[in-house]
Amino acid sequence: MATTAVYGIRPGESPWFSTIRVLERHVGAFVAVVFVPLDRPLVALALASFCVRMFAIEGINHRYFSHRAYKASRFVQFLLALVGAQAGQRGSLWWASTHRDHHKHVETPLDPHSPASHSFFESYVAWFRRPQHAACNLDAIADFARFPELRWLDRYYWVPFYAGAALLFLAGHYGLLGPGIDGASGLLWGFYVPCCVVLHATSMINTFAHMPSLPGGYRRYDVADRSVNRPALALLTLGAGYHNNHHRFAAAARAGFAWYEIDVAYWMLRALQCVGLIRDVKSTIPDEILIEGGLRSRKGLG
Repeated sequence: MATTAVYGIRPGESPWFSTIRVLERHVGAFVAVVFVPLDRPLVALALASFCVRMFAIEGINHRYFSHRAYKASRFVQFLLALVGAQAGQRGSLWWASTHRDHHKHVETPLDPHSPASHSFFESYVAWFRRPQHAACNLDAIADFARFPELRWLDRYYWVPFYAGAALLFLAGHYGLLGPGIDGASGLLWGFYVPCCVVLHATSMINTFAHMPSLPGGYRRYDVADRSVNRPALALLTLGAGYHNNHHRFAAAARAGFAWYEIDVAYWMLRALQCVGLIRDVKSTIPDEILIEGGLRSRKGLG
C-alpha cells in the first residue's frame, strides 16, 4: 500500500544562494587568515567555536536526528536543533534526511555524495547546490518532522545561524570575548573560519571516508560499501572518521569501537547524559559485531 504524504517535500534554496553561502565563508576565512593575526584568545575562540559546530554535525545532526542514538525531551530536542543549525549546513531535518538517503542508497547513483558513483568534485562540494538535494523530503524523516518547531527551524535555519554570527560580533565589540578581540576579529575567527573548516571536514567524510585506496585508513569490516576508518579524520571530526565502523553498525551513539579509537562526540554525549540533558545513550556494541571486527574473542561467550 502506498504511503500517504503527510508533510510533503520542502523546496530547497536556489543554486546561486547555496553557492554564495559557500563562497561567503571562504572569503571570510581568507580575510581572517590574511588580515587578522592569530593570538591566544583568538585561537581559543576559534577552537571552541569549531568544536561546537562540529559537535552540531556529528553529535546532533548525525547521531541524534539521523540515527536516533539517544533520546531527549521535546524542549532539549529543540535546543539540539538550534545548535545543529550553527554548523551552517542547512537544518537538522534536511541534514538527517540526506544522510539517511546516503545509507539507504550508499555508493549508488542515488547516493547524494558518493565518490564511487559521482566525480570527486561532485561528491565533495557540487552536490550541495543541486536543487534536488537542497529540497527536504519531510516524509522521509516524519519521526522528527511531526514537530512544527523543528520544521520551522529547518525552513529558516539561516535565522539562528546568522544570529549566532551577529552575537559573536556584538560580544567582541563589547569586550565579552576577552582582551584584544573586537567585533570584526570575533566574527572572522569565531564564525567564518570554524564554519569553513567544518564544511570541509564534512566533505572529507563524504569523500575520503569512501576512498579506501588512499593511505591512512583501514577497513575493519567487510561491508558492501567502500567505507574506511580514518583516525586522523576522526580527530578532526570528533569521531565521524571511524566510518567503516559506522557503516557496520550505525545505531550506536559511538563510532569508535576499540579503546584506542578516540571518539570525542561520544564522550560529549556521555557528559550530557550525566547532567541529565539527554538519556538512553546507545553505548553498547553487540558482541557479534565486536567478534566480527576482531575486538573480542568468542571464548567465554555462550
